[in-house]
Amino acid sequence: MKTKREIGKKLEYVVAQILQEAFNDTTIRPSKASGASTELGDIRNSFLLVECKKRNTKSVTINNKVWNHLLSQLPINSKRVPLLVLENQDSKRWAVMDLDDLKRLLARSYNATGEIQ
Repeated sequence: MKTKREIGKKLEYVVAQILQEAFNDTTIRPSKASGASTELGDIRNSFLLVECKKRNTKSVTINNKVWNHLLSQLPINSKRVPLLVLENQDSKRWAVMDLDDLKRLLARSYNATGEIQ
């Protein structure tokens, strides 16, 4: 039987791979000993501060304590965007972020003609 840490690590590797492909950056990786190291978040990268949570239920909820902990890890004046990745028992995944952060990201992703860059 897998431990919670082993189950969580699998999700971290999946998320890291997705982000590597999205940013074309092979340096993105799961943090070493996530949750017990000096690295911030579960995924090491320079743009996002990512926390991954696997739940063994069909429904997932955003735990305010987890979200606030993620926010508290952001260094002062950091431009990194906090992102909470949730996975349910059916391996369905969601990415959660503050709506203002999404707005800023979308504004950067569109050029003056309204097309995705």
